Amino acid sequence: MAKVWLCVSMTLFLVTTTNADTSSTCTFTQHEDGMHADCSNRQLTSLPTAWPDDVVWLDMSHNQLSDLTHLDHPHLAQLRHLDLSFNQLQMIANDTFAHLQEVQSLLLVMNRLEKLEVNAMIGLGQLTYLNMSNNQLMLDYRTYPRGVFGPLSSLKELWIGSNDGRYYGEYPADIFRPLLQLQVLCIDAFSSTHFGSQFEALPNLKTLHLVSSNVQTISNSTFRGLHNSSVENLHLFHMHELTKIEVCAFCDLPQLRYLRISDAWYLKLETALAALYGLQYQNMTGIEFNTVQTLLDGSILNRQTAQYLRNICVTNLTLKECNIDKITMSALVGRNIPLVQCLQHTDFSRNRIVIRSAVIYWWPVIFQNMISGRVEKQLVFDLESAVCITGKLSENCLGKSHWEPYTVTIRVPPKLQYVNATEGFRGSGNFPCFESATSLKTLDLSYTGRSNCGMTITGLDVIETLDLSGSYCFNVSETIFDFCGTLFNLRLSNFNMNPDFFRARAWRMFQNLHLLQTLDLSLNNLIHVDPHMLRAQRRLKQLNLAGNRLQSLSVDLAHHEDLELLDMSNNMLPTLLPGERQALDALANKRNFTLRLRGNSLLCACSNLDFLRWLWTTTVHLDGDGNMKRNYTCLTDTGEVSDTHTMMMRYDSEWRRCVGQTMLVITSAAFLLQLLVLVIVYVVSRSWTHLRYAWKVMKGLRLPRREHFEWDAYVGYADDDVELACLTLLPCLEERHGVRLLLRNREERPGTIRAENIVAHIDASWKVLLLVTPAFARDEWACGFTVQQAQRSITDTMPDRVIVVFMEDPTRLPPMASLERLLRMVPERNVLHVHRDTPLDDPVWDKLAEAIIGNNDNERRI
Repeated sequence: MAKVWLCVSMTLFLVTTTNADTSSTCTFTQHEDGMHADCSNRQLTSLPTAWPDDVVWLDMSHNQLSDLTHLDHPHLAQLRHLDLSFNQLQMIANDTFAHLQEVQSLLLVMNRLEKLEVNAMIGLGQLTYLNMSNNQLMLDYRTYPRGVFGPLSSLKELWIGSNDGRYYGEYPADIFRPLLQLQVLCIDAFSSTHFGSQFEALPNLKTLHLVSSNVQTISNSTFRGLHNSSVENLHLFHMHELTKIEVCAFCDLPQLRYLRISDAWYLKLETALAALYGLQYQNMTGIEFNTVQTLLDGSILNRQTAQYLRNICVTNLTLKECNIDKITMSALVGRNIPLVQCLQHTDFSRNRIVIRSAVIYWWPVIFQNMISGRVEKQLVFDLESAVCITGKLSENCLGKSHWEPYTVTIRVPPKLQYVNATEGFRGSGNFPCFESATSLKTLDLSYTGRSNCGMTITGLDVIETLDLSGSYCFNVSETIFDFCGTLFNLRLSNFNMNPDFFRARAWRMFQNLHLLQTLDLSLNNLIHVDPHMLRAQRRLKQLNLAGNRLQSLSVDLAHHEDLELLDMSNNMLPTLLPGERQALDALANKRNFTLRLRGNSLLCACSNLDFLRWLWTTTVHLDGDGNMKRNYTCLTDTGEVSDTHTMMMRYDSEWRRCVGQTMLVITSAAFLLQLLVLVIVYVVSRSWTHLRYAWKVMKGLRLPRREHFEWDAYVGYADDDVELACLTLLPCLEERHGVRLLLRNREERPGTIRAENIVAHIDASWKVLLLVTPAFARDEWACGFTVQQAQRSITDTMPDRVIVVFMEDPTRLPPMASLERLLRMVPERNVLHVHRDTPLDDPVWDKLAEAIIGNNDNERRI
C-alpha cells in the first residue's frame, strides 16, 4: 500500500513560512521521487526556516532573495533540484552549497550576480547542470577566481551567456580545465573571440553556444583551441554586429554536425557560405542561417556562392529570412554533389526568391531524397517563366501583354512528404498541377492569391493534409477534390467561395473525401449551408464553421457520430432548436464532445428559456466564460445586453413573467379574434361591392419602381465631406449620368428639424448612398442616425436599397459598429471602393450610376 500511495497519490498541504519581511505560503507536493516544494512568486526576502522531510525539488524563483542563509537545513540534504532564478543575489559566498551534496541542477538565471568566491561551489560534486545566464558576471579572474569550478567534477552543462557585454576581452586561462565532463557550454563572445589552449582540456564538449551582439569577426583562429574537442553543435546567437567570417573559420571543428548562425543583420550571405570551406565533404545534420543579411541588399544563390555548400553532405538546410533574391540552376546541378544526395529537409521561407522554370522542372531529378520543404512568405515568387513548360503556351509566355490564367506543372521529388508554401506561390493563375508526388502527404498553399479554381487538382495521390485557405475561388469547380480521396485534413478558411454555389453544390465537391477527419470552412461569409452537404464524411472529427453568418446549426449530426469538435463561434445564432440540442446531447453521451458558441447573437427572450436551461444541464463541453464555461453574452426581450448566467440566476422570476405575458397575449388574442370576426361579418355584409373592387386592385399590385420616387438617391455624408459630395458626386453622377441626387446642403431648408428631414428624404428616394470616410466615422449624425435610418429602409420589396461607398481603405477606418450591422444586410454588389482622387472618366462612376438607376431585382420580377 505504501508503494501504491507513493506512485499514485498527489497529496498537497501548505506550510506557512515567516521571515522578517513577508508571511508567505509554499506549496508541497509528494511525488514518487520525494517531496517537491514550490515557493516561487511569494515576494520572499529570505529562505524559509521550516521544511518537511526529504525535499528533493525546490523552486525559489521570482522572489526577492539577496542572500542564501538556511540552506544548511537538515531536511534539504537530499535536494537534487534548486531554482533560484529571478532574485536579487549579487554574490555566491564560500560554502554556500556545502550542505547540498546531492544537488544535480542549479539555476541562478536573472539575478544580479557579480562575483563568485573561490569556494563558492564546494559541495556540488554531483552537479550536472548549472545556469548562471543573464547576470553581471564578467569573464575575468575577479569574477571567476582560479579553482572556482574545481569541485564541479560531474558538470555536463554550463550556461554563463548574456553576462559580459564588453567589446574586448579574453577568456581567463585555466578556469574551465577542471570541467572534464562538460558537454554543453553557453558563453559570451567578444568582438574578436579566441578559444585558447585551456579549452583543449574539454574532450567531451559537444555543444557550444556563443551569445553576443558584439562579435564583429570570426577569424581562422577563433576555434583553434577546440581542434582536439568533439564539438558537434555550434550555435552563434544574436550576432548583430557580425560582418566577417574568415574562410577557414570552421576548419578546427572536424566533428561539427550542426551549425547555426542567427540574427546576423550585417553579415553577407556570400560571406557566411564562403566560411563553409572548412566543412567540405563532411556529413552534417544541419546548417541553419536564420535572419542573415536582413539589413543589406539581396543576394543570389548561384554556383559561385554555393560552391562549398554543394560539397557538404547536409540533411537539413535552412536559409530563412536571408534576403535571397534568386536561386539559379547552377547552384544545384552537378555530378556527384554531396548536397543533392543527402538533402532531406529545406527551409527557404521569408526571402525574395525567384525560382525559374528550369529549377521546377529538374526538382525531382536533383533532390531524390527530399522529404520536406518550406518556401512560405516570399516577398516575390516569380513563376511566370514556368508557364512555358506546362504544354499550355499562352501569349504571356511569348512576351505579349495579353494576360491569361496559367497552370504550373511541378514535378515533385519522389520522397517529398511535406511542403509549406504559405504566401509563397503568389499570382492569379490556377493551382499548380503535381507530377510524381508519390510521397507528398502535407501541402500548405494558403494565402497564395490563387483566383482560378475551376479545375480538378491532380497528382496528389497520397495527400493527407491540404491547406488552400486565403484563396479567391469564386469559380470553384465541383470536381476540384475528386482525386484527393486520401485527405484527412482540409482547410478552406477564407476561401471566398460563392455562397450560392456552396449552398447548392458543396455536397458534390466533398463527395469523394470519405476519409476526411478535419474540415475548416471558417471566415467564408456563408449564410446558408446544406445540412446534408457532408453526408459522405462519416469519419469527421472536427468541423470549423466559425466566422460566417449562419443563423442555425446547419449540420445534420446524424451523419457524424465520430464528431468531437464543432466550432460555430462568431456567427449569428440566436438559439439552438430542440432537435439540434438533442443531437448534440447524443454526441456528448458517446464521447468527449465540444461545441463553441462564443461571439454569437444569442437571445435571452421568453421563447428561449428552454435553451438557457439546456446550457446549464447539457454534458456538451462549451467555450463560454464564467461558471463551467456556460456563460455567454445575450440580448433580452427589451434589447438590453445581459448574459446567460444572470438570466439563470433569476430563472424562476423570468419564467413567471414570461408565462404571465403569454396568458395575457392569449386572452387578448382571443378577445380580439372575436371582435375581428364581428367586424368582418359586419363589413362584408355592408360593403360587399367595395370589397370585390378592392380585391381586383390588389391582384394588380406592383412592387416599387424608380419612377415612384421623387429622387434617385439620398446621399448620406459627414459635415466635413460637403466638398466631396458637391464637387465630386454632382459632376460624376448628376451631370454625366442624369442621376437625381438629394444633397441635404442643397435641398434642406434652414430652421427645419434635421432628424425629420433625414427620414423624409430617405423615404422620398429610390436608393440611399452612404459616403464612408474618416469624417463619417466621427460624425454622430452620419454614422449614427443616418446609418440606422438606412438600415430601416431595407425591406423585403426593396432589399438592395442601400449603397455603401468607401472613399478610404476600410482597414484604415476606425471601427463603426452601426455600419458593420448594416453591411450584413447590404448585397456585396452594392459595396464599392472609390478613391477621392478617382478621375471623372473612370469606369467606377459608371458602375455606381448603374447601381443607382439600373434595373433591380424588383423590376425583373415584375
